[in-house]
Amino acid sequence: MVAGRLSRLIEPALLYLLGKGEAAHGYDLLARLNAMGLTETQVDPGAIYRALRQLEAEGAVVSAWDTSGGGPARRNYELTDLGRARLASWVTVIARRAEAMSAFVDDARRLLDEN
Repeated sequence: MVAGRLSRLIEPALLYLLGKGEAAHGYDLLARLNAMGLTETQVDPGAIYRALRQLEAEGAVVSAWDTSGGGPARRNYELTDLGRARLASWVTVIARRAEAMSAFVDDARRLLDEN
């Protein structure tokens, strides 16, 4: 279930980045994920690759080796229809959490302003 993994924003962020339409390899996804600023620290590369392997095993992404460029071959990942549906589920869960957090912040600010 998606809600049980809300603390791991890596999964929805990867699905989002892949959903933007271009195939991407792990290092590119890592750089783009870090640029999103969802965490205070840099994302562990191992976490990216573990998440990608899990998403692929579950059918949310597919990958293929790209040997066209110079240097070592890279595994490029693409979002599947199942991955797009999973992203939609994440958006619903995160939107609900965002509303709850926003209400909390508003209430806490009012409380602090009273004192």
